Amino acid sequence: MMATLSGLDSSPSSTGAGRFHLANTGDRHYLVDPQGKPFFTLGINHINAVQEAADPDIFAEQYGNDWVQYATSAAKDLVRWHYNTAGYGSPEAIYPLMPYMEDSFLERNSNFLSNAEFFYPDVFDPAVQAAKLEKLRWMCRNIENPNLIGYYWTDTPQWDLERSLRTRGTNWVMAIRNLPVNAPGRIRYEQYLQECSQAGTQATDEGFLALIAQAHYQLIGEATRKLHPGALVFGERYLLNDHPKVVLEAAMPYIDVLSIQPGSDRFEAEYFDALYAQYKKPIIICDHQCSFPTPQYDKTMWKQLENEAAVADMYRQYLAAACAKPYIIGYHRCQYIDRFNEYPAVLKQGMLREDGSAYALMQTAVTEANRSALDQFTDSIQH
Repeated sequence: MMATLSGLDSSPSSTGAGRFHLANTGDRHYLVDPQGKPFFTLGINHINAVQEAADPDIFAEQYGNDWVQYATSAAKDLVRWHYNTAGYGSPEAIYPLMPYMEDSFLERNSNFLSNAEFFYPDVFDPAVQAAKLEKLRWMCRNIENPNLIGYYWTDTPQWDLERSLRTRGTNWVMAIRNLPVNAPGRIRYEQYLQECSQAGTQATDEGFLALIAQAHYQLIGEATRKLHPGALVFGERYLLNDHPKVVLEAAMPYIDVLSIQPGSDRFEAEYFDALYAQYKKPIIICDHQCSFPTPQYDKTMWKQLENEAAVADMYRQYLAAACAKPYIIGYHRCQYIDRFNEYPAVLKQGMLREDGSAYALMQTAVTEANRSALDQFTDSIQH
């Protein structure tokens, strides 16, 4: 039995005054802000990472552990760098100050988790479903805020069967198949085998993965629509190429935008063109960066380039190429301030160092590139 939310309509999002919605001019897709103006979202994620352990602890020493003071300072930085969005992982104190993305960490199967933290839940278990619904209710707590652009679900979930088996030693189908015989997921798997036998078709792991995805997205998709009718749903934040066809097909009825996290130092035009051609959904580059070594940290997250100048040049080229695609509605950069991640023992590099000082070359390049991208977007709408 599937846990449910009773009541409200669960139809796809519709446009409406007073909130962010989607529109298109010719083949150009874009967001429209609550005032009715076309909006290309440029954002930075993980602004709240300042609370993570660091030396010095500037959240305590400079801001007195006051989220309002910190959020006000961060918002001023974003505006100065020509960003217009607080990406996911932002403090709630920034929500009144600028457009923002809301997210919910529904699963513990994200790519960045250690093996000790990572697991595949039984999506057919009513208790698991009920826990997801509680997280979605919390996610949708600010439905009256006009600065809300839309909702994300789980970050970088590992869906691809072969990739997960290679990196984790298991995958979602294997995890369900290995449950106790009385577990809801194991019962559903045995039913699947019987259904295939009766139909004279071959049971496959991909076939059962489709059922997992359908159960997962139907629950969270319908719940999100009911909790906040008309809001934009950006769905899960997929790693590039970690979204099997059966998974995306299950998600499509419930999402408005495809959210992708690429990891290259060049815009993968062929990949994005093919993705848009197949699904006809606008796409947001929801988390992207390249990094460079520092005197303190020789290992950094994301693809590491030679130095700050190389990353600055990459940012200019990548953003210009992305903005030129008529189906790309935004670009969000990973990380506002440097923080060291214990797993996998790398620096997650921001626009600011751990002590709050600036990466000056990056800030100059980002400011210029963002201004150019917004001008490029305006020209594409007008022409």
